Amino acid sequence: MDEQQKEKESGESSHHEDLGNVLSQALCCLNDMDDDYSDGRRELESISQRLLAGKFRLAVLGQFKRGKSTFLNALLGEELLPTDILPATAIPTFISAAEEIEIQVAFSSEEEIVKFSPSSGQSISDFLTEFVTEKGNPKNQRMVARVDIGHPADILKQGIVLIDTPGIGSTYKHNTEVAYQILPQCDAAIFLVSADPPITEMELDYLKEIKQCLPRTFFLLNKVDYLDDREKTTSLRFLSDQLIPLYDGAPLVLPISAKLGLNARLAAKNDSWKASGMEQVEKNLIDFFAREKQKTLQVSLQRRTSDQLNHINMQLQLSLKALILPEEELKQRIEQFRQSLPDVEREKQAAGDILSGDLKRIVGRLTKEVEAVRTLAKEKIMCQLDNFIQSIEDIEELERLVREMLAQELPTFFAPAMRQVAEVIQAEATELLALHQQRSHRLVEQVRKIAAELFDIPYHAPAVGRSYTKFEVSGWSHELFISDMDPLGQKLSRKFLTQKYRRKRTVNRLREEGLKLLNQNVEQINWALRRGLDENFTQFGGELSEQLERTISATRKAMEIALQKSESTAHETASREIKLKQTQSEIQRILIELG
Repeated sequence: MDEQQKEKESGESSHHEDLGNVLSQALCCLNDMDDDYSDGRRELESISQRLLAGKFRLAVLGQFKRGKSTFLNALLGEELLPTDILPATAIPTFISAAEEIEIQVAFSSEEEIVKFSPSSGQSISDFLTEFVTEKGNPKNQRMVARVDIGHPADILKQGIVLIDTPGIGSTYKHNTEVAYQILPQCDAAIFLVSADPPITEMELDYLKEIKQCLPRTFFLLNKVDYLDDREKTTSLRFLSDQLIPLYDGAPLVLPISAKLGLNARLAAKNDSWKASGMEQVEKNLIDFFAREKQKTLQVSLQRRTSDQLNHINMQLQLSLKALILPEEELKQRIEQFRQSLPDVEREKQAAGDILSGDLKRIVGRLTKEVEAVRTLAKEKIMCQLDNFIQSIEDIEELERLVREMLAQELPTFFAPAMRQVAEVIQAEATELLALHQQRSHRLVEQVRKIAAELFDIPYHAPAVGRSYTKFEVSGWSHELFISDMDPLGQKLSRKFLTQKYRRKRTVNRLREEGLKLLNQNVEQINWALRRGLDENFTQFGGELSEQLERTISATRKAMEIALQKSESTAHETASREIKLKQTQSEIQRILIELG
């Protein structure tokens, strides 16, 4: 193991321990509080258990009949989860690593857990149908809370839990409700859409909720085997256009056929697996798990911890205020807060418009920089290529020597060119995002100040020290040429064509392929940097929206709790006030430690 890897793992372990200590301290602090804080305690306990387990929960989400269960079956390599022409999945199903297949069904009531193993003589799909589908368990009459499946698939062995979820938008309203309720239990999502029909307004609304809850979402266009090339291109473009306003740029969307992928896995046909698009999805997920899983999990759990502690802190503050504030005055201040929200929403929209405009401007700058690289590359590399070709007399060696020349010259040119463009774009993006960060902080602080002024609470926006992330620029491939690009074959060419004509034809072909390779490398620079811009600006906009919405929601709920407490405990003793103050002081200290 190299020093860099050791340092990375040491850092991840340190962050894990820090968050664990914060959670332990917070739970200890809340042990003596009354039932008003039971929800907060349960949430913190759940986060602590998730942290200790280290399991990363990746949910497959989307509208009903988009092929979520078929997609998971393809990833797992067998027909495990029930599929049907009618809405199938009605209960969340959690799939994690195990030596062999094992299934547990837990119920909302105190009914004993039902277990299944393949040796029972019943098929897995038939067993699951009894519990997780509308056909076997209509409207969840059996009160199933969740189903856990252990499975030996390789993709699960990295501490991954895949979650099959009910689809939204079917005639079964409770399925949609469950699909929304599952989000806080997830760390990232795969969102499936298909062309039958294209993405709906309900799906876009669902994505807004997903964006609020989860730090990472992957997008797949399923059932492309029903489309020809033109229809597939049109569907991908339409989906991209719908996602751009939500994500301040077009996120990567991979076209797949989960059905063909499953058939390929069952038949062990690697070519068909690749053609289905599932191979690329699997590679992307494995790469994500290797590079970003632990970081994303930490972000997800720390975000939940911070949100919960801030909610508890405000609840404590307003509970204290309710002890001394007359009921009528408290109601008046709650109404004043409600009336202030439309102005906040307008400012939030304005901030989002500015961020979108800044992204368009910097993308325009990137386009200019990339075209300048393209022009310079043509001037230098193509000129070198022409001179090199003229210096080679042996036509039989020409292609090999040109390939070797390009393999040497392309990195020499593109490595510094890529670095220079990245530095220019990064500097401009950092400046724009720093300005937007200041606007975001002011807007979030405005909501907190409104509540603080209305209730005379010393509440201030936290100092978020988020630094701008550098782009990870991918490499490029030089393997454009094949071993024999002469369409007539070398032997036939030598027999029927003159050497002069053969050379002319070979030179033209090599120049065309050289230019194609040059453009390919230029576009890879453009793609890598554009992806970095889209991801960073999208994440930044999402963080503002999420923090603002959570602040408003927590403030409103805390006010309602304060009113209830004021109405029901008008004769609270001084000992309660002391206890609340002590607890609040400790929670504030823990929040500072969390950072």
